[in-house]
Order: sequence, then C-alpha cells, then structure tokens
Amino acid sequence: MPDGYLLTTTSQNVGWHRTIEHRCSSTPHRHGEHVVVWPEVGSATITVEGQLWPLTLGEGAWLPAGTSHSTNGESSTVLCCTHIQPLAWEGDVGEPHIVTVNAALREMLLHLARTGMPRDRRLRAQRVCLETIADEARPVVTLPVPRDPRIRTVAESIMADPSDDRSLEEWAWRTSTSARTIARAFRAETGMTFTQWRTRVRMVNAVELLGAGKPVGVVARRVGYATISAFSAAFSRTMGRPPRHYQATRD
Repeated sequence: MPDGYLLTTTSQNVGWHRTIEHRCSSTPHRHGEHVVVWPEVGSATITVEGQLWPLTLGEGAWLPAGTSHSTNGESSTVLCCTHIQPLAWEGDVGEPHIVTVNAALREMLLHLARTGMPRDRRLRAQRVCLETIADEARPVVTLPVPRDPRIRTVAESIMADPSDDRSLEEWAWRTSTSARTIARAFRAETGMTFTQWRTRVRMVNAVELLGAGKPVGVVARRVGYATISAFSAAFSRTMGRPPRHYQATRD
C-alpha cells in the first residue's frame, strides 16, 4: 500500500499495474489489508478459504485482512483487487461476503490506479470509493473442494470435465471403492450429495464460460446439459439468477 493512500487497486492485467509482485495470484495467500476482488469485465471465480466463489460483473468479494484466497490464473477475465487500509474502513469488517462494485465505482478505482493526481484530490476520491462500496452481506454460492483421498480423484476428474455424466456406481467401479463410501464421503466433505456437488461444479464452470462470452447453448453443452432449457432451469435454481445475468456485458 503506497504511503498516504487509503486504498489501491491491482490487476491481473500487467500492462498498467506498476508493482507486479503485489498482485493477487493463483497461489493461496493473505494480505494485511482488507481486499475487494472484482472482475473488470465478464464473470470469474476465485478461491476463498478453500471454496470456489463465482463473481459476475458488478459483484466483488469482500475479504477481511488475513483471509486466505487465490485467483484463477487460467481465467480469461481480468480480475482486479482493491486493497483497503484497515484503519480507513469505518464499517463492520465481518466475514467474507459479496458486495456491490457498480460501474461508477469500477471506473473510479481504475482511474485512481492509472492516473496521477494531487494527494488531497486522491484522498477525497478514495473516501468516495470507500463510501460507495455497498457493504451488503449478499448470499454466496460456493463450491467446497473435497480433500478426502477416497474421493479426490472423482472430484478432480469432474472439476476438469463438468460434462462427465458417470453415475456414482460407475465411479465406484473405476476407483475400486463402494458407492456407499463415495456418497458418504461427499456428504461429509461438502455437505451435499454427489449429484448436488456435481451440479454445483457445473454451475461454477458455467459462470466462467458465460463471463468469457460463450453463448448459452455452448455453455450448456460444455457443462453436461443436452438442452438450453434444462441448463437454464438448473442454473437458476442453483445460482438464484438466470444465465444471462452472468454474460459478459457491461452494466
């Protein structure tokens, strides 16, 4: 954090950020400041305390100082991280949650990051940014990542290919493990059934693809749905919003 600043914004776009070593990265890490992670355009996913969080344009992940997180290094979406001095934040810190990062706030944060200006003017603009961040604890749709070695291979395979439609019994045969053991492990590790967890994987991947500008029909097929209607219904049930909400358009 530069001396005298209340906040500063870094980006995966190395073309304009001048202190590359302080960017958020795909390796789990923590910051001494509060951080708001938000997509500059489109949608993306990040990992927060071992869980995947999907983010769409207009949303940011509020991460109190010391929260373990990482960005998706393979994402085509540019992610920005706004670092906030703890003493500059007057609201409740709370737990990690989703906040609003609207178009006006995004443009101001990017302008501050890219443009030099007198110190007093910068401080006034930074205070406006802090007041604009909507500290509303919106629901977070997360994806718990199993660590149990009995189901790690299954989980990693499904995350690599969300369209994989093999049944619990087929995975049991492939891994030489009983279907009951796999089912119990998924419930214990994720709080969801195997089918519920696989659906969640598909939806989180769908957020990435929609944010990258892929058509809904293409996204539906890539995550294992034969029809757009079936995909849209499952997506809306899981995410609470239709797929079009996550498509790569500016608000």
